[in-house]
Amino acid sequence: MKQEGRCITGDPIRVGSFTSDWMSVRLHPTTFFRRYDQFQEGLDQVKGFYAELDMGQFVLLRFSHKEDVTAFHRRHHE
Repeated sequence: MKQEGRCITGDPIRVGSFTSDWMSVRLHPTTFFRRYDQFQEGLDQVKGFYAELDMGQFVLLRFSHKEDVTAFHRRHHE
């Protein structure tokens, strides 16, 4: 596991275990990858840390701070 800016990356099992108590947003992979540039602009502004976990059938974005999840929902809610 390593930190790249505000993003936690590495082995999905270890990252998932480390971030298991963080707040999550679950997205369909098609939506996530189609709008990746828009999501990345918002993720660059998080105050805490976040992790992107591709689980195959869905993508989990996990945030360490609740206000980051709230800001994400405000920016990208459809």
